Amino acid sequence: MAKVRKKARIVGRIFFVIGLMLSMTAGSMAATLVQRGDSLVGLMNFDTENSLSSVDLSKYELASDTEIINILLVGADKNNDEQNAKGVERRSDSMMIATLDVKHGELKVTSLMRDMYVEIPGYSKNKLNAAYSYGGIKLLYKTIAQNFGISMDGYMEVNFDAFVNVIDEIGGVEVTLTESEAEGLQTTNYIRRKKNRKKVKVGTQVFNGYQALGYCRIRHGKKQANGRMPGVYTASGKGDDYGRTERQRLVMQAIVKKAKTKSPMELLELAEIIMPSIKTDLSKKDIYKYVLATAKMGTTELNQFALPVEGSFTSETINGQACLVPDLDTNKSALKKFLFNS
Repeated sequence: MAKVRKKARIVGRIFFVIGLMLSMTAGSMAATLVQRGDSLVGLMNFDTENSLSSVDLSKYELASDTEIINILLVGADKNNDEQNAKGVERRSDSMMIATLDVKHGELKVTSLMRDMYVEIPGYSKNKLNAAYSYGGIKLLYKTIAQNFGISMDGYMEVNFDAFVNVIDEIGGVEVTLTESEAEGLQTTNYIRRKKNRKKVKVGTQVFNGYQALGYCRIRHGKKQANGRMPGVYTASGKGDDYGRTERQRLVMQAIVKKAKTKSPMELLELAEIIMPSIKTDLSKKDIYKYVLATAKMGTTELNQFALPVEGSFTSETINGQACLVPDLDTNKSALKKFLFNS
């Protein structure tokens, strides 16, 4: 059971990518949406009780822009049945901000490191991912607002049920592995089924769903006899959670790029898989507006960012937990500059 729960948490960290894929799916078939839009979007789970607009943030000074839409993406760590089960703890091990910047014609994604040690309103300090467990999406939003001074336009929560199937349905995604990534995936069980591990190699290749999942999960290599776990590094030199979240963003980019090559009918079939796995407080009207704006922009390029920024935090052990203690002023300024080009 412990292994299942651990895998579920890790899958949740990367499954939010399907949320952004919604924009590409619907945006690429705007004409078809006129006829089938309501029934298709209606497959989503609309959350009217937890609208971010109802959260009282009046005492915070928040950055916002009507031409720059920021959506909080949350990766749920359990499947649909578990999410609804009584007494089951919910966690948000994946937290990102998806940005539709109409003003500058850009798509952006920001990773929020789960281990950031921040003030959680009403609960003193803890890791960022504890906020969702304490008070759901509203408290997570309030925590982000208090610590980083950013206003959100809505949220999307995605569970991990369909991740592998979606990757397989689009024909896999292209990834490029470093030597340490290839060795780590070949010698560990991050990728399910040995036959999938054997096909992994250094360089560029197409991954199926299980391989892409393993790629997004990997953090370190196989444990050695001396207890050491070799580092696994991206092409940019990032390891540990920085490397893992970079891989998550790269897979997001690959999914969006692949979705662009699909026909309207293929995208409709994908959407039918994706929609039931999404929970949101966005209205149908806003969803249509955002996806059509994305389609008009005509870009699949994702500008990527992560908090805390390098050199702006200290690594500390607090209450037995490894934490990243950020310099809030530095990170507030960096996030505002990235999201709003200011």
